[in-house]
Amino acid sequence: MKRSQTLWSAALAFALLAAPAAFAQQPPAAAPARAAAPAAPRPPASPVVNPDKTVTFRLSAPKAAEVTLNGSWDNGTNIKMTKDDNGVWSATVGPLGEQLWGYWYVADGVKALDPGNGETQRDGLRYDNLLMISGPGSEAWEFKNVPHGTIQIIWFASPTLKQDQRRMYVYTPAGYETSKLKYPVLYLLHGGGGDEDAWVTMGRANIILDNLIAAGKMKPMIVVMPNGNANQTVSQGYGYGPIPRVGAVTAPAPPPIQAAAGNVMGGAGGGGGRAGQAPGAPAAPANAGQGYAGSYPESLVKDVIPFVQKTYRVIVNKDSRAIAGLSMGGGHVLTATNNNPGLFGYIAVFSSGPRTADAAYEAQLEKVKAGGVKLYWTGAGTTDMAREGTVNLHALLEKHGFKTSYKEIPGNHYWFLWRDFLADYGSKLFR
Repeated sequence: MKRSQTLWSAALAFALLAAPAAFAQQPPAAAPARAAAPAAPRPPASPVVNPDKTVTFRLSAPKAAEVTLNGSWDNGTNIKMTKDDNGVWSATVGPLGEQLWGYWYVADGVKALDPGNGETQRDGLRYDNLLMISGPGSEAWEFKNVPHGTIQIIWFASPTLKQDQRRMYVYTPAGYETSKLKYPVLYLLHGGGGDEDAWVTMGRANIILDNLIAAGKMKPMIVVMPNGNANQTVSQGYGYGPIPRVGAVTAPAPPPIQAAAGNVMGGAGGGGGRAGQAPGAPAAPANAGQGYAGSYPESLVKDVIPFVQKTYRVIVNKDSRAIAGLSMGGGHVLTATNNNPGLFGYIAVFSSGPRTADAAYEAQLEKVKAGGVKLYWTGAGTTDMAREGTVNLHALLEKHGFKTSYKEIPGNHYWFLWRDFLADYGSKLFR
């Protein structure tokens, strides 16, 4: 009896010890299966460039009541699209010229990008799709198998604007890193709504430089592309600083709406306005030129140029220093050069200029002329909202005896003008 009681106690102890292990070895209860997310439908082919250079755009939006197409070409506003039985909206436009165009859709009042096209550009807060129509007319900004320069993104201090760090893009030509040569410099300024990456993402400046330098049509040079918004330290779109950003810069409306508005950024001093002034600077009258003290153009001269000359192998003299700017940036060019005669040997103003000029303005131009300008280049589009000011500027330059030129090509106030102008002006520099 005693032996059987001992065996029973041992068996009970074993069972109690084994029970937790057996319980622990039970597989956990399976979690309820999560329903798989529905696969996104494949977007329709869009855009399709047809052999005759017409272009077909498509957007799948079965539940939309109305979809329109908008593009940066002439008459590219609110083009009605038609819906087929599968809910795909389409429109065919053109033929379009050999150019890099921007476009987007509006579906039931809401802007939409083309999900079938991963090529986009950012202009301030605005994003658009890109479309390239290739051919001889777009040869300068087509990506080619040529030696490529380098784009550096550089931080520097601006005591003038009371900012410890500002950002700019700097292009160095192919071979810069392996040579000991010194190079001339072009300071290239963007327009209203843009920032330091505008001339690369929309202007394709590095591609133009690569192509024309490789073809022997442009001298190898360094190109400096700063941020012309005095209240910004760095461009939008990179997640730097507060998100969402306070005081974001909104780009102007695209060309067809710009032309209808009939209001150019840039009067006599050009279009700096609030974008060109340091925070807290007094506002200028609507029709007046931008003040110089504490402005972005002053920072360009006092902060940017000395930094570039200290950091890069540049030729430090007037005839190896050029400047160019579009729209608001053209106004910045006028302010910087009029206040610093003798600093730049080459000056270019794209789509900007004074509506009127008083005696003081003409006196400034006379000092710039006396400072020795080898070429003062101007240009605008035939339907450019800044054409009047640019033509006025060219007439003033001729009146004061500058070596100058004026180029006018078809088009409105948009990047297809300024890419062409950069290629033309750049080919004339440092000769």
